[in-house]
Amino acid sequence: MAQEAMELRRDLFPPAGTWELDLGHTSAGFVARHMLTKTRGRFTELSGSVEIGERIEDSHVSVDLQAASISSNQEMRDNHLRSPDFLDVERFPVISFRSTALRPVNESEFELDGELTIKDITRPVTLKAEMLGWGPGMQEGQTVASFSAKTTIDREDWDMTWNMVVETGGLLVSKKVDIELDAELHYAG
Repeated sequence: MAQEAMELRRDLFPPAGTWELDLGHTSAGFVARHMLTKTRGRFTELSGSVEIGERIEDSHVSVDLQAASISSNQEMRDNHLRSPDFLDVERFPVISFRSTALRPVNESEFELDGELTIKDITRPVTLKAEMLGWGPGMQEGQTVASFSAKTTIDREDWDMTWNMVVETGGLLVSKKVDIELDAELHYAG
């Protein structure tokens, strides 16, 4: 029996056009293991836009993170993450994602292929994403939309190889890092 092709429901997605990230309601974060626990952090300075196509599959996402804005609520760790051991923010101030393809998974979920650039190294990644909804905003005449996306990367693929072995034999910092984006968009035209 032939498998039925998945299609995104057009009515679950906002109208075609350019949508800008609402920085007050958007977060770009990460989760990594540090010894026995998970450490969460985020980038406090970001920008980006989403171009919704007439066909949802023709949509594009573009996001830039200011690498120096990394925050994990621990100053010493944040300074280390900004150093050449990790992000090397003085030489590489911007982390960027540019989508290259969008594939439906079901009516509102999709996979977003793209290129992630960290430290001037660009590699392909696939984000699992979901359109959470769209409709009128809080201000008169405003239209908003929201989606979430996540992926897991191996930080060593972007030349972030610093680590230490702890007494128990494991690594201080995991190689795998979860990246999470929760975005609210405002219609820009």
